[in-house]
Amino acid sequence: MTRDNRSSRAEQTRYKTLYILSILGLTALLCVNFGVVYTLLITPPENPENMMRLVYLSMVAGFFILAAQALLMLKKVLANLGRDAEELEQLNTRLERLTIFDELTKAYNRSKFETVADRELGNVRRYGHQLSGIIFDVDDFKQINETHGYSAGDKLLANLAYFVDTKLRNNDFLFRWRGGKFVILAPHTEEDKAAMVAEKLRQLVGHKIFGGKIRFSISLGVAQAAPDDTADTFMQRLQTALAGAKNGGKNMVVIDRSDAPVT
Repeated sequence: MTRDNRSSRAEQTRYKTLYILSILGLTALLCVNFGVVYTLLITPPENPENMMRLVYLSMVAGFFILAAQALLMLKKVLANLGRDAEELEQLNTRLERLTIFDELTKAYNRSKFETVADRELGNVRRYGHQLSGIIFDVDDFKQINETHGYSAGDKLLANLAYFVDTKLRNNDFLFRWRGGKFVILAPHTEEDKAAMVAEKLRQLVGHKIFGGKIRFSISLGVAQAAPDDTADTFMQRLQTALAGAKNGGKNMVVIDRSDAPVT
């Protein structure tokens, strides 16, 4: 049980205890009032003022108990509202993360790619900024799944995404595309520098053993955005470069140097 859960349980127990005590207090006051009134009716004393004073005091005490009950209930309602607001905020944060992050790898998802790519391509057109992309795919990923199991394959992708992300700059973006395929967008980077990054990643991944037993390679494609590129045409050029790496024997880097987007 977490500390928050223990605190919530203790708070609920405290509320229940105080509420029960207030009910018992009201019950006792009602019994006192009933006894005093019954006595006044059956055997009226010579000085009923003292008896009536006791009735008034018990009524005042009852009002105080009722007020305390109301404050207690109000505090509980406000506490519940606070918890509900916190849970709602946490839910909104989770939903927001689901809209931009891939749940398995924690890399950005394809929807986020469209947003970032459109923005960065706009900077290429308006300000002449450089933008390069790197696409990479786990070689023989289907065979890895069949040999080690799909759960191991999922863990491999999550570990791979984390490993690659630690090697990138703070202003680079890593996206999960599909299967074992990922895309990197590197603003302010021309294609030769991006190719150097891709080659470094290829070597680092090839020398690392994932999960203590799985060694694999990746194929990579590199392209630099042209001023008239859209997110789709830029992605087409990256896919073309990746296909060249796959067809060339895998475990290599291929650069697409076309100056115009594929139509």
